[in-house]
Amino acid sequence: MDILNKTIKKLSEEEYQQLIQEVSGKKKNKPFLVLETTRTRDIEDCEMMDLLQVNPSAYYTLKSRLNSKIAAILSRKVTNPIQSLMDEVSRVPAHLFGSNREFSIRALRELEKQLIEYDMNAELILVYKTLSQLHLFSDDFEYFENKFNKHVAFSLATSKAENIFFKLIKKLGVYQLNQQEVDLEELIMMKRELSNICELYDSHRLFVLYNVARIYYLCSVPHKVDGLKARELEIEGILQKMAHIFESYPMDTFYQNIKGITDLLYFEYYIRTGNIVRADYYLQRIHVQLPDLMEKHFMHFFVVQFMRSKVLKFMIDGNIDHLQLFSDKCEKEMDIDQTEAYHYIALKRCLATIKFYQRDFHGAARKINELRNQISLKQYIYTDVDCKLFQAFQYCVMGDDTLCMQIISSLKRQIRDNDSQFDSSRFLMKIFKTALKPADYRRKVKKLSEMWIEFETMNKGLFPVLTYIKVDENILRRMGNPIKD
Repeated sequence: MDILNKTIKKLSEEEYQQLIQEVSGKKKNKPFLVLETTRTRDIEDCEMMDLLQVNPSAYYTLKSRLNSKIAAILSRKVTNPIQSLMDEVSRVPAHLFGSNREFSIRALRELEKQLIEYDMNAELILVYKTLSQLHLFSDDFEYFENKFNKHVAFSLATSKAENIFFKLIKKLGVYQLNQQEVDLEELIMMKRELSNICELYDSHRLFVLYNVARIYYLCSVPHKVDGLKARELEIEGILQKMAHIFESYPMDTFYQNIKGITDLLYFEYYIRTGNIVRADYYLQRIHVQLPDLMEKHFMHFFVVQFMRSKVLKFMIDGNIDHLQLFSDKCEKEMDIDQTEAYHYIALKRCLATIKFYQRDFHGAARKINELRNQISLKQYIYTDVDCKLFQAFQYCVMGDDTLCMQIISSLKRQIRDNDSQFDSSRFLMKIFKTALKPADYRRKVKKLSEMWIEFETMNKGLFPVLTYIKVDENILRRMGNPIKD
């Protein structure tokens, strides 16, 4: 019921009334009852079956039909500004059979100019194929045949570049979950392959794909972050050119749906380089666009990266209003499936982190506990250890000795054979134990403060943990205080 529930609530009133009309004609039948009940309140499947007085088979058939109707309505909502140009492309084969050859050639050459401008290489294949056939008995046949062959190769290269782009973005998420050298090597290989394709062709679409992937790579890989400040003029130039491309092609569906990505990239870059003044400027622009970006499945990676970067911003400027803005909306409206491991895990961890900074330690622990119950983190050992430490930290702050020690025992077994990779994690567990031991309060707080400074020094190796947590004296005092509020 969850997907149907979310989708019906997100429909505009106009879309909802259209759906009611299509499925029930406003007669108070079973589909009408499902829609009205789901629109006005949250309801479980078992409760809905009782309300309708139907068996599970009939209910799931009804729900499937409703989902199909909704999909049809939403598909009509998707705008395709370049449709007029695509309509012309669909008429290209008919020019071969036109009564006026010269007119057909002139029309196709005009269409060719527009397709070249919009970098629509796949459509150009059809145009050049038709032009070569129209020039079969002309000296220009060879010219258009060569153009046809060139754009077949170009189209294949672009298709390959798009596939690499999506795989690179996915692998970047996996790398951030695992921090494994093998994933980093794959990332480097994919980025190099994408670069090689882009160097072969003068294409603004390839330029956009490559530089979106490259900037996120530079901002996410630790050994590249250090040199980011020196690249400011280069990054600024790339993003200005990208914004110009988006403005220059208002009919391009891809560009018009991702044009908000330039502000996200600016924000990501300025957070990583510590330029909070510039980051604040782009944060305001992103907040205007965020509701629209959250609705697009394609943008999940970029929105999640933005949420992570907002946490980093808070650690610098302490602006809790900026941090928590849109967090509830992200949780309710971003329809992220559990199979999207990085998006799902990273968003849940961000939401838990926001709860921590809101001083809702119980809520933070609950969020991470829900995550660990909903999805297996065993294949992402770095993230698994980090999430367990975060949860143990919340229990330590709340003074829940039993739950904190349970997690510590589990972690000890998990990282026993990992030598020095998790030294900072072991030391953090030692801090938790110190906080839970009975001792003189003032001495304990002083000891915890010294240990935390030592932990921060240690926590810069291969597997740093809780890098998104900023601990102040108030938290340390609360950890050491045996009497919690």
